[in-house]
Amino acid sequence: MPLVNTPATSAAPQPLPLPPHARASLDLAARRADAAAAAFRHCSVADRCRLLELISFHIDAAREAVAASARAELNADAPVVAMEHEGVLQQLRAFAAVLRRSHWLGAAIETAPPEQRVQNIALGPVAVLGAGHACAAPVYAAAAADVIAALAAGCPVVVRSSATHPRTCELLAGAIAAAVQAAGLPEGVYGLVADHAGSAAALVTHPDIKAATYAGLRAEGMELMRRSLDRSEPVPVLLDIASSNPVFILPHALNARAEHLGQQLLKQFSPCTAHGMFKPGIVVAIEGDGYIDLRETIIDGVLAMPPVALPCAGAQHGHAQSVARLLRERNVDLLAESGAAAAGGPASEARAVFVEAEASSLLTTPTLAERHPGPSALLLRCACPEELLAVAALLGRQLVAGMQMADGDTALAARLMPQLERMARHVNVNSFTSMPIYNGATAAQAIARFLRPVFYLDVPSSLLPAALQDGNPLQLWRQVDGEMRH
Repeated sequence: MPLVNTPATSAAPQPLPLPPHARASLDLAARRADAAAAAFRHCSVADRCRLLELISFHIDAAREAVAASARAELNADAPVVAMEHEGVLQQLRAFAAVLRRSHWLGAAIETAPPEQRVQNIALGPVAVLGAGHACAAPVYAAAAADVIAALAAGCPVVVRSSATHPRTCELLAGAIAAAVQAAGLPEGVYGLVADHAGSAAALVTHPDIKAATYAGLRAEGMELMRRSLDRSEPVPVLLDIASSNPVFILPHALNARAEHLGQQLLKQFSPCTAHGMFKPGIVVAIEGDGYIDLRETIIDGVLAMPPVALPCAGAQHGHAQSVARLLRERNVDLLAESGAAAAGGPASEARAVFVEAEASSLLTTPTLAERHPGPSALLLRCACPEELLAVAALLGRQLVAGMQMADGDTALAARLMPQLERMARHVNVNSFTSMPIYNGATAAQAIARFLRPVFYLDVPSSLLPAALQDGNPLQLWRQVDGEMRH
């Protein structure tokens, strides 16, 4: 019984109509983005590099203010905010490096005859919708990777703020807006709009928006895609659907470091403010040496864990629904549940929960493969390596898939890796660090999502874009030994 994308159990709620002031603000941001699109698309690669460098400078200058705001709005720990801050700076460096080293991103025909030319141009204004209300948004949501990639491609962006930390988003938006102004670019290159129940749908259907990105629940993402298709001019909606992000622990790794792996897994439960969409929700292991140690480490760790503060009531509700659904299944056993929240504590605090089931249960209960948000996860017990591989074959598309292995696991790992490549965008080996890491190749591909090719056949040289008038063949970037070369 194959699982494809593990559909959500309920449809996305229909968005409420936007208040008039919110609609006016959103319309203004979209129109400004459209007015800036032509100038921004034609600005030089050097100008876009300078923009990214200025964004890095201004965001770094706002580090302390962002950390203080995130602490007030999200109760975010300083190490979590620092990790996200460094991640954003690393992304900006990676995207700027790609622009500096490659004038043209994506494949181009190097041997095109003189009468045939092709170039990639920016799609136009992009709506970056972030996460839905039931998903934890990163502290730096207003400067997310999709924002940086779209700007690097020459696309103005309209970013939906996060309802969980609007002040923090405003601080980051102010830093980026200051960078846009310092770069001498039009104001509409970057805009931030408030998060209302209907703002995502309104942006996707706005005639000035030419693409959108969304990271969150499947049902809401699919609803946004349907709304795009209902437009007179459908536009691409690029989705990152929240998933269960399975981790496969192979036998020799399990036997060698079961307790350490259990401790590292539980570290992903708290805090849940940063990259909750990438948290491992399913752990797959083979019953044998080390399995009981892993199981006991998880039980002891969960029992000792305090309630976890989630960023909003929606995230807490999604966690509670997922746990209740799991515990209703006859073939699922509760391993451990953390203590209750203290009286008078935040309403969004959630108990940590770990459950266990036999791997064969996926055949009769495919909903076990759905995402397990917040501080909860499922331990799947396999009888043999073949059953572990069967679980990998059953799981649908994932954002992240991980594998823990040791020297003796090489043969099994070689059989599992093609399954991980099939299911996931990000594959981790011997690491629980699930945040996307951008290098030259991944940054170039991220930028290319916001470009489209234009082919010129028998166009007089005088009518060609300036970049194509010299008759030079377009350049092709490639990743070689970690260096970007033409």
